[in-house]
Amino acid sequence: MKREHVKNLPKIELHCHLDGSIRPETLRKIAAQQGIALPADNAQLKELLVAPEDCRNLNDYLERFDLVLACLQTEDALKAAAMDVISQAAAENIRYIEVRFAPSLHTRQGLSLPKIITAVLAGLHQGEQQYGVKSNALLCGMRHEEIHEIERIVQLANTFKEAGVAGFDLAGNEADFPPYTFEETLGLVKQLNIPLTLHAGECGCGKNVADAVMLGATRIGHGIALKDTSEHFALIKEKDVLLEICPTSNFQTKTVTTLADYPFRLFQEAGLKVCINTDNRTVSNTTLTDEFMKLHEWYGITYADMEQLLHNAVNGAFISEKEKQGLHQLLEEAYQKVDE
Repeated sequence: MKREHVKNLPKIELHCHLDGSIRPETLRKIAAQQGIALPADNAQLKELLVAPEDCRNLNDYLERFDLVLACLQTEDALKAAAMDVISQAAAENIRYIEVRFAPSLHTRQGLSLPKIITAVLAGLHQGEQQYGVKSNALLCGMRHEEIHEIERIVQLANTFKEAGVAGFDLAGNEADFPPYTFEETLGLVKQLNIPLTLHAGECGCGKNVADAVMLGATRIGHGIALKDTSEHFALIKEKDVLLEICPTSNFQTKTVTTLADYPFRLFQEAGLKVCINTDNRTVSNTTLTDEFMKLHEWYGITYADMEQLLHNAVNGAFISEKEKQGLHQLLEEAYQKVDE
C-alpha cells in the first residue's frame, strides 16, 4: 500500500480522544490567549505532549495529558480544540469521526458541564462546516469519580442526543474500577437508550471485555486483553461487538510488548470485528494513515483489507442507518478505483 493512497482514500474513525489529539501549535495559541506559559522551544513542548515510544506503563502515557488539560478550561479553548481535531481529520480524508471527551475534566475554572459540552459541539459543528467532515461527540464518565457524578454525564448525554452527542463511554482506571462497579449506571444508559462503547481490556483483564458486553456495550475501546481469554470470543461474536483497536497506543501503554503478542490477526481469524483508530493523535504522535501503514508493514494488509476494516467501523458507528448506507457507498466507490 502506498502512503499517499492511504492518506487520500476516505476513512472512518471511532476512537479519538479530544484532549490527546490537539496539535502543539494549536495548544500554543490556546495557551497564549489565557496567558499560560509554555516552553518556547518546540521540541521541549513536544516532549511534554508526546508520549515516548517506550512508556514505562499506562500512567507514564497519561502524564502527557496534564499540560493540555490545564489549557482546556474555557469555552473558547474547547471549541478551538474540537475544530483542530476536525481539521486533522480533513487533512487525511476522514469522512466521519467520533470524538470523545470527559466533561468533568474541564471544570477547574468553574465552567458548567452543559457549557463544556456545548463548546465542544460548537467546535465540531464549525469544523464540519469548514472542512466537510461529519462528526459526533461521545461523553466519557471517569471511573474514579463518584457514581452520581458519572450518572450526571449519562443524563447530559441524553439531553444532548439531538445536538451531536452520539453515545457514552467510561474511561480511566480500569484495573481498580472494573465494569460491574457501574452496573446501575450502565442500566441507566440502557434505559435512556444511549449507545454505549466502553474502555475495557486495555490493561490485562480479558474478562472486563466480556463483562462490559454483558452490561450493554456494543463497542469496546481497545479490548486487547481479550486475546488471553478466548473463552469469551463466542460472546463477542454472538453480540456482534466491534473492537476499537489503536495499534500505536496499545504498544505505548504496554498492553502488549511484542508484535507476536498483538492480537490483530488472532481476532480476525476468530471472526471478531475490529476497526482501526488513533486513540490520541498527539500523545501517540500518529494519524489514521500511520495506523493503516503500520498494519500493512506488520501484516501485509491490502486496500481490500483496509476497506473491510472501515466497513466494520461504519457498521459500529453511532449514526442512523441512512448515514451508514451513505458511508458504505462512499467506501465502495472509492476503493473500487484503487489500483492494487
